[in-house]
Amino acid sequence: MKKLLVIVLALSAFTVNAQSKKECEDLLKAEKHVAENIKMYTGVWDKIFNQRDIDQVNDKNFATDVVLLGQKENIRSQGIEGFKKSFNYYLTTFSDIKFTFIDVWGHGDKLVKHWNFKGTHTATGKPMNLSGVTLVKMKDGKIIEEQDFDDNLSYNQQLGQYLVK
Repeated sequence: MKKLLVIVLALSAFTVNAQSKKECEDLLKAEKHVAENIKMYTGVWDKIFNQRDIDQVNDKNFATDVVLLGQKENIRSQGIEGFKKSFNYYLTTFSDIKFTFIDVWGHGDKLVKHWNFKGTHTATGKPMNLSGVTLVKMKDGKIIEEQDFDDNLSYNQQLGQYLVK
């Protein structure tokens, strides 16, 4: 009976160890996947804003049917050209752009980006300092959807369009 108990315990320990090893391997694989998505994503957006390279919005980095959602989940733009046009606005409207990633984290193919955008509005000469959050969906190493959340009132006030009383 003791031999049987020892064998059962040994097999149980082996099974638990094998399951734990598989779980660890799966977690490491998932962490690596998120790290690769974050590296690709931050590299692309650094080039778009800080190096003013709007041509990073291409079919290598973005799905051809990429979607940019507004804060109320309405579609602001769709497709590479629409996406490019939406963000080229900032490159042509602001000089001295400094785009900073405050933090980026994720799970699977979903990322959250906390960011800060600084620049000088070329038409008014007024400085802009705006922070926000972007929800990102990726697939096969490409950006397929983004949804930005920022303070539009602050944006307009900094440009002098709405005065605070």
